[in-house]
Amino acid sequence: MKIKFASGHVAVRLSVDQMQELVDKGSFSETISLSGSDLRGVITLVDEQIANMQFDANTASIGFVFPRDAVEQELAKPTKNGIGGYFEGGVFSLAIDMHDIRDRAKKNQ
Repeated sequence: MKIKFASGHVAVRLSVDQMQELVDKGSFSETISLSGSDLRGVITLVDEQIANMQFDANTASIGFVFPRDAVEQELAKPTKNGIGGYFEGGVFSLAIDMHDIRDRAKKNQ
């Protein structure tokens, strides 16, 4: 899992295998080590057409909710921008890491 923070945008990138695990299990989480602390990223799929993001400073975790069908479609046919939602300060998105897609394509040639 890669999480990128920019002004007005939070982007999450998963490998193809991580995205497949998310679709298969309905959730995916990973702890990212930062200088002196850890950040826990959690992605959950729901059967409703909602996307949500929430940061919990008490547990140093950031959670994302995405519609299951949108994530399944993204896995089947990855796009550069992925799928996303809006929060008060901007947008957030989930996509497959395009480097992983290119690396897999090279291996399969």
